[in-house]
Amino acid sequence: MLKIVTPGLLAVLIAGTVSTAFAQEAIAPEVPKEAKEKRVLEVGKWYPTLEGGLNLTQASYSENWKGGETGSVSWNAFLNGSAENQVKPTLNWLSSMKLLYGQTRRQEIGANGDRSWGDAEKSADLIQIESILRLTRNWAVDPYLSVRYESFFQDITDPFGRKLWINPMTFKESTGIARKFKDREDDQLLMRAGFTARENYRQFYASDTGNETFSETSWDVGAELIVDYKKVFEQRLTYVSRLSVYQPFNWSKNEIFDALGPDSLIAAGLSPDIASYATTVDVDWQNTFTTKVTKFISFNFYLEILYDKYDNTVVPIVDDNGALTNAGAIDFSVRKKGQFKQTFGVGLSYTFK
Repeated sequence: MLKIVTPGLLAVLIAGTVSTAFAQEAIAPEVPKEAKEKRVLEVGKWYPTLEGGLNLTQASYSENWKGGETGSVSWNAFLNGSAENQVKPTLNWLSSMKLLYGQTRRQEIGANGDRSWGDAEKSADLIQIESILRLTRNWAVDPYLSVRYESFFQDITDPFGRKLWINPMTFKESTGIARKFKDREDDQLLMRAGFTARENYRQFYASDTGNETFSETSWDVGAELIVDYKKVFEQRLTYVSRLSVYQPFNWSKNEIFDALGPDSLIAAGLSPDIASYATTVDVDWQNTFTTKVTKFISFNFYLEILYDKYDNTVVPIVDDNGALTNAGAIDFSVRKKGQFKQTFGVGLSYTFK
């Protein structure tokens, strides 16, 4: 669910979680000394982390409930993991994974007042996997290579309600320089800047009916800045942030927009400048606050701010006469304003060690 988070809500959440952490300071275990010192990784040893959780929200009402509210059931499950290895004194290998999926089902009130449950709708969906090789020679900056995979478990953008699994898919290969500004167990900051090649693969339904599909691919290259930050407060509150800024230099399908021309684009209900949208800077800022109440119960607050003027996984398709056939999909992929996503949940979580 997309919502605009208010500064007041965010302030209340942060204040509440921080105050909870400090209120429990007397009974909380003392922060280990090594958590405040620079990490020293044993060469050749893997340092894995894995955390999974399930959040559930439920409400139901009798058919004669006078308030007019309707029931709902929401759930989401997540799995976050990482594995780091100082392969040798001059080479660090870090891989990470972030998986998230959730659904919401709501009651519907019929014309005669009867209540029935509607179909489950997707409310959360994310697949992100990344691996980074970084030279660690005690230079001012560390050269790096990275690969990244992004997708969704379920694509529900089809206007006729059909679904596609693991679609679309985006692959990124990057190289550049990185610097670890902070490297403690409870405080880590890594910044990367470099050049990126991005490939997109997406399936589409071939017609308004039936299940036959076809696929389209596109690619672009550009410059990217990544900032990863993690801070642990009193071993109770954890803040994880990832800021990604990507500036494409080109897009492989812009030549189709150029061939259509301004008049054809306007006739299709599109902006004559839409070709420039695909090379506009993309910004994605993900923030996660997690407060551990007990070993198995946690509060989770997630805020994402996204600016992606055009979804480059959606390519223009023309027929044999050169006419655009998917103007609706193109228009749907345009987001001229920034997007916000905010979720708050209480549920079960467990850190595997």
